[in-house]
Amino acid sequence: MAGARIVDFVSILLLVGSALAFFAGVGALAERNDLAALYWLVVGGLTLRAATEVLRPRAGSR
Repeated sequence: MAGARIVDFVSILLLVGSALAFFAGVGALAERNDLAALYWLVVGGLTLRAATEVLRPRAGSR
């Protein structure tokens, strides 16, 4: 039970991190800094994918 709570907490942290990265990317777009915007938007996307992968059930775990 405690292990599941830790996984949920890590997933929430990753979700918050992805939101912050997306906001940083939008801020960089507003400043017309294309390279920084691309970097932060990619980081946000990869972090969001990591957050969903953490919660996805594995094929062998039942």
